[in-house]
Amino acid sequence: MDIGLVPLAPNPLSIDIWTFVFSALNVLVIVLVLYKFLFKPIGNIIEERQAFVENSLAEAKAQREEAERMLAEYSEQLKHAKDEARQIVQTATQEAEAYSSRRRAEAEQEAERMIERAKNEIETERLKALASIRDEVATLTIQAAERVIRREIRADDHSRMVHEMLQSVEERQAKEGGLQ
Repeated sequence: MDIGLVPLAPNPLSIDIWTFVFSALNVLVIVLVLYKFLFKPIGNIIEERQAFVENSLAEAKAQREEAERMLAEYSEQLKHAKDEARQIVQTATQEAEAYSSRRRAEAEQEAERMIERAKNEIETERLKALASIRDEVATLTIQAAERVIRREIRADDHSRMVHEMLQSVEERQAKEGGLQ
């Protein structure tokens, strides 16, 4: 017997406890599965990436500081090298000037010594020439005297006459100012 009752549709605002419990359990299981297999690995990846970025930044900063330190060091070395080069050039110039002055002084001294030697040689030759002239004058005088007196002069007479002749030549030179 059917009375004609139509079953009533469930009330959309009513809450079925069992459906709610199963739905809550389903959501909880899904959240746990997502946490275990999705959120935790993604969190680890994000942490690793963040650590990598921080390490890269720290390393880059350290390398930049090292590069700046090396640049400052090389700049200082370059400055010292330039100063040292300038000092070497200055020292070399001073040494060259001193060497030139020494060589010039040595050359002047050598020239003076050569002039002095030449003067001494000239004086020696002049004295030899005077002695030779005296001897020749004495010989000529004796020959002239021999011819005049036509006799042979003995060695002691010859020496005395030569001596007298030399004295007279020297006296004459002294009066005339010497042989030039």
